Amino acid sequence: MRKSILRFVFVLSAVAIVVLSACKGGVKDADIEKAVTEKISAASADVTDASATVKDGVVTVNGTFKDDASKAAFETTVKAIPGVQSVVNNSTVAPAPMPAPVIVAADDPLTKGVADATKDFPGVKADVKDGVITLTGDIKRSSLPTLMKGLNTLKPKKIENKLTIK
Repeated sequence: MRKSILRFVFVLSAVAIVVLSACKGGVKDADIEKAVTEKISAASADVTDASATVKDGVVTVNGTFKDDASKAAFETTVKAIPGVQSVVNNSTVAPAPMPAPVIVAADDPLTKGVADATKDFPGVKADVKDGVITLTGDIKRSSLPTLMKGLNTLKPKKIENKLTIK
């Protein structure tokens, strides 16, 4: 009985040593880093100045992604690489591009354009000051969209509509 217990303990110990040594022989950091570098090359449209380091299966990613979605997708891709224990994502997201500036017409050309746009609407008076068109007078409901469309093409800062609709 005692011999069978000793044999059991010995076999169990041998199995444990084999299993533990197999776990240590997993994927090397250099192999993981090579795989991550390939993923960076594949994602070159989404990231700039990208780099990655690997230590004990922990991947640290640096770079600038075009948006949050591509940053998250890349992190998910890296986590799927065999041997990766975790990902430290130190990358950033590029700032959104600035919108195009609004071009506002100067008062003199704007005044001439307003005069042309309102000439077909005899009950409408228009004044221009600091890029703002102020409309007064009377207009038919059916004519209002045509007038407003014509005035908006002149790119004023604002159109103050004080017209009385007939």
